[in-house]
Amino acid sequence: MKLSDIDIEHLDEARKLIDKDVSKHYTILEIARQVGLSESRLTRGFKLLHKVGLFEYLEIARLEKGKYLIENTDKKLKEISYSLGYRYRNSFSLAFKKRFGKPPGNWRKNLP
Repeated sequence: MKLSDIDIEHLDEARKLIDKDVSKHYTILEIARQVGLSESRLTRGFKLLHKVGLFEYLEIARLEKGKYLIENTDKKLKEISYSLGYRYRNSFSLAFKKRFGKPPGNWRKNLP
């Protein structure tokens, strides 16, 4: 699959849309319509351009924002997990541990 300059612009719009509000639960169809691509072009092109799928990108963006909030705020972990779009704190904790090797509470305790 070859991406045109226009495709790349649309795919970058999709990335920006996700980054703008990581708590939002988009469908592929919603993102595709908003950026003007077909669902298949969006999913294949996004993975080709960004080296990860859309939902994996969203998960990474959520966890990176969560890590930032843990390191730079005094917000409770439950509040952070909800603000990132997780319905349950435990889901956030498991995903955080899988990505960073420690649960969020331990991450915060070990800050310098």
